[in-house]
Amino acid sequence: MFLLKLLMQLQMNYIFRRTFNQKEEMKIKSFKVSDIHIKSDETKEARESKITYQVLFEASKSFGGDPDARNDDWIQARRFVDWKNLHNLPTGEIKRRVIGFLNKWHCRLPVTDELAENIKEAYRKSMPLLKALENKALEDFEFEKKIDIDGKEYANEEILHEVFMNFCQVGYQFRGVAASKVLSLINPHLFVMWDTSISEAYGIRDSSNPHVRDKQYVPVFIHRMKQKANSVIDSYMKDKKCSRREAVEVINNFREWKPLAKLLDEYNWATYYQRK
Repeated sequence: MFLLKLLMQLQMNYIFRRTFNQKEEMKIKSFKVSDIHIKSDETKEARESKITYQVLFEASKSFGGDPDARNDDWIQARRFVDWKNLHNLPTGEIKRRVIGFLNKWHCRLPVTDELAENIKEAYRKSMPLLKALENKALEDFEFEKKIDIDGKEYANEEILHEVFMNFCQVGYQFRGVAASKVLSLINPHLFVMWDTSISEAYGIRDSSNPHVRDKQYVPVFIHRMKQKANSVIDSYMKDKKCSRREAVEVINNFREWKPLAKLLDEYNWATYYQRK
């Protein structure tokens, strides 16, 4: 009798533990699925939502007042580095002002002569392409328009992608995040900075894998940034009953040194980076 009771008790304990574990497993799975759904909703919001100029301006104010955003560092880099002459700058200045700036943004790059020279070489290699993009702005960028470079025709989108990938191949851990920051300083009217959190918010596949992520910067991310830019302009035109030209001028002068493409970076940072 004693053995029978003992066996029955052991069986009850087993059933209880199994039921409890199944419930715990279901809760964890449910939480994970719920978490994925939240991310999916955020991604859909980032990709599809239009924003107004008021939302953009508020985000920029928030960015400017947050020490973690490194706002002053960006302005200092914009003002005191000759970005149009990057290939001719002394190696020491590249290390101090360019790599030093990037590391303030957690790029974790080695401060070496080799990396500095590779950055200069990427710029040198990209010079004809950057020249072709020099007067281009994100909000009016014509992706399919052909441009002649050295006797060959290239679509604007091809040129943009080639420039970005040239900088992604610098080496020494200098990849798409660092490339977007440098290019946004070379041409702040066209390039928009990103990082893993922001690219993930916009539905970029394998955001943590730079080899996959970086190839989507132009065909996915920049396309979406142009859509966002024009929703801002449209909202201003509608609210102020003004021309597109007037709206663009006001938005580009909302913050000193910061055109619309840079304000979008600040919106992304305030909206998606700070959630992480």
